[in-house]
Order: sequence, then structure tokens, then C-alpha cells
Amino acid sequence: MLKENSNFFLAILTICDLIVFFFAYLAAAYLTVGLSMFGSAKDFIIPIVINCLFLLVYEKFEFSHSYRFRPFSLIFKNLLLLYMVVVSVIYTLILTGLYKYSSRFVIIYTGIFMSIFLVARLFIKIFLHIIRSKGYNFRRYLIIGAGKVGLSFYRKVKRNNKLGIKIIGFLDDNPDILNHPGHEYTDEVKKLILGSTDKLENVLKTIAVDNVVLALPMYANKKIVDITNLCEKYGVKAELIPDYFKIISRNPSMRQIQGYPLIGIRNVPLENMFNRFIKRLCDLTLSLIAFIVLLPLFGIIAIGIKLTSKGPVFFKQKRTGFMQRDFEIIKFRTMIVNNDADKVQATKDDPRKTKFGDFLRKTNLDELPQILNIIRGEMSIVGPRPHMLTHTEEFYQKYDKYLVRHWVKPGLTGWAQVNGWRGDSDIGMRIKYDIDYIENWTFFLDVKIIFLTVFGRKVKRYAY
Repeated sequence: MLKENSNFFLAILTICDLIVFFFAYLAAAYLTVGLSMFGSAKDFIIPIVINCLFLLVYEKFEFSHSYRFRPFSLIFKNLLLLYMVVVSVIYTLILTGLYKYSSRFVIIYTGIFMSIFLVARLFIKIFLHIIRSKGYNFRRYLIIGAGKVGLSFYRKVKRNNKLGIKIIGFLDDNPDILNHPGHEYTDEVKKLILGSTDKLENVLKTIAVDNVVLALPMYANKKIVDITNLCEKYGVKAELIPDYFKIISRNPSMRQIQGYPLIGIRNVPLENMFNRFIKRLCDLTLSLIAFIVLLPLFGIIAIGIKLTSKGPVFFKQKRTGFMQRDFEIIKFRTMIVNNDADKVQATKDDPRKTKFGDFLRKTNLDELPQILNIIRGEMSIVGPRPHMLTHTEEFYQKYDKYLVRHWVKPGLTGWAQVNGWRGDSDIGMRIKYDIDYIENWTFFLDVKIIFLTVFGRKVKRYAY
């Protein structure tokens, strides 16, 4: 449960951080000049702006790496960096005459939030250590290769419960490994050997695996390629203990666990908490504004649907979302009510479409209710388009990397769509563009995609 809700806990932590900043600011103001410090609109606006700025800076420091593997020394370093940023900004305001602060204010302000953050982070690390020592909040790792490197990695991870990693087993092609005389192959290790690498697909189907770590010799490059492709087929992240280069993407991710560098086959910028926070903040802000502004248009479209065909205004359908979790997508109904809606995708001259529905599809107005999916957190404004459950089952069998698309939230629009790959188009090309988006996400790429969705020409291709 703790692992499933880790993002929720981090979101709560971010909100608490913002509260701490404002509390420290108000306390410092009260203890230095009193609440008379807030005598004008400017005196309210500047604190709000700089405290929000400090929060964004700190969250960037805080969540630049996985919290699970971050030592407390790095957390302390991040706090010192935050202190330097805060002091620099405040004294810049003083020197430029934009706002007046006293040195006493700076000392009290920074002292309060630095103390609270330090104690809170120390408490979090201790709390995580305690619950992990009791067997909770673990990620499940499968090691490919029970040789020297694989065993060494296993022993170091096993000795360090605070990492939150549980080794669920090994796969190794040595047929004599269970009879190996070496003292390192204890009974405990032998119990974890699940068989040869040929059993990987069955393991991924039957056992919950979060990460696969490859600890194979370099000459096994063909096997490494096959294993990583199989992992991606089932939407499981594969990581390498280097040096293996043939299957690394142009922008791989890299981190260290107990001195072992792990190279992720694909870099996913949206695994970074700060990036997710910024994307979610933009999604929520823009979707709420759009919903309010477009509410009259929603009413007009609803009337048009009711006047031109029988049935409900909205069409709801199960789609595959983030991390392969199902959700119910909402669209304006564009077809007559039929039994094939969940099986057959719309085609150019589809007889099921109504005239008004055809207009909605060509103008993309039928997608507008997905704003509600974005507000609910099931979708993002930009991301890979979600597919019907039957299509997910079909495509992941045909395309090895199809499930990689679900490493981020599905979107109202996407990189594939603005490049012309939408609707009844080449699925292979859509997967290529979706993965390209996942690996190269930036805030500015999202802005570009939104612009091309509105003004681009290619986005209208296959719009039916």
C-alpha cells in the first residue's frame, strides 16, 4: 500500500513544504517588525512569489533523484543549496531596493525552515528504515545472472534494508549452479534461483516484478538484447550493471545503488518528481480554466447531439492508462448507439457516425470532455493517446515496445498525433513517436505539442 501511494505521500510532502515556507516567513516578520510588514498589496505579493519560487527550487533539488536511494548526506547538501539560493534572492531584493529586509529577519526565516526541513527529512528516513525493516515499502527486483556480479549486488542490497529493494529471485543459464560447491551459493541463494533465462517470460506473467537487473557477462550481448526486449514487451523496466552498450538508447538513465552504476534502457524524465509536479500543476491549471471558459460550448454541443441523434450526450469507454491501469475516458458521442463501439475503431466512411458527430471528430471537439479526465488525474493534456482495452491486448502482442507507452499518463493530444499519426494510422509509427516523447519530455515540448494541436496541419490527417 505504501509503495502504491508513494506519489500521494510526496505530493502531501510538497504541500507541507510550502506551508513551512509561509509559516517561517510570517514568524520571522512577526518577530522582527510585526505584522505591519504587510501594509500594502506589494507586501503581500512579494512574499507569495518568493516563497513559491523557493518551493520550486527546493523541490528541484529534493526530487532530482529517486528518494528511495538518496542518502541523508545528499538531502543535507540540498538543504544547504536551498539556503544559498534563499539568502542570495533576499539580499538581491535588498540591494536592488525592491524590498527591505533586516539581517535579523533573514536569520530567523532561514533558521526556522532549515530546522523544520532537516528534522522532517531525518524523521522520514528513520520512518522508512523502520517500515522497510518490517518488510513494507519494497520494490521487487529480479536479477538475471547469478554469477559474481549478480551475487555481489544481491548481498549488498540484502544488507541494506533502507534501500527498499527485495530480491525475488535469480535466473541463470548455468545448469550446474544448484550443485555449485562455492561457499557464496548458500541455501538461501539457491532457493532464489528460479531457473534459466528461458523462464523469464513466464516469471513476468506470473510474478509481480518492478525492475529487472541484468548482471550478465559482456559476451552475452545477444541474450541481453532479447531479455531487454522481452521486459519492455511486458512493461517492466530493465537496468544494466555496465558495460553493455548495444541496447542503450540515445538518452539512457543512470543511477547508483551501493556503488553499482545501473543504466536504464530508457530515460524517462517524468519519473522525476519535480517534472511530474510541474506537469500536473500545468495540467490542473489549464484544464480548470478551459472547463470554465468552454462550458457554454459544452452546452451547445450537447444540444446539437440531442437534436441530431438518439442516445446520451457523452460516450464513455474503458481505456488503458498510466502503468496499464484501466480508466473510463469521456468523449462527446459522435456515433449512433452500437454494439461495436468497444471493438471496432472508427474509419473514414464509418456508417456509424452521425453528420454532427463527423463534424465533431474532424474538428477534434469530441475530445473536449477529456478535460474532466485530466482534472481527475487520469490523463494529461499531452501524452500518448489511450487505446481501447481490446486494442491494448492486440497491439502489445504484435509490438514488443508497445507497453512502454504507459510509463506516462495518456494525453488529450500527443507527439504522434501532431505528426499525423492518429486514428486508423500506422501503429508502429505511433509507438515510435510516443516513445520519443517519453524519452525526451520537457515542459517546452508540451507547449510545442499544444501549439501544433491548434495550428498544425498534420494533426488533421486521419481525423475521422
